[in-house]
Amino acid sequence: MKGVLFFLGSIFRWPVQNSKEFLILHVYLLGIYGITFLLRNLGLEVSNLIFTVGLMAPIGYLIYNGLPLDCLDYKSAIKRELSSLN
Repeated sequence: MKGVLFFLGSIFRWPVQNSKEFLILHVYLLGIYGITFLLRNLGLEVSNLIFTVGLMAPIGYLIYNGLPLDCLDYKSAIKRELSSLN
């Protein structure tokens, strides 16, 4: 339960601590949604593919650039959080 509360707290702290990244992420997601909406209104059948690839691309990019394998490990996340505060 502590782990869930820790990650929930991290989610709530993230927009305040890194507002630029938060805004970039949401502009990107709105852009993907807008492109998908436009393609669907034009009658193209690839709109679902574009939406799926658009949502999966940031995750693939992070993994390619070295996302740590222990990114969801509770103890290592606390160590990173505490070291970033000092």
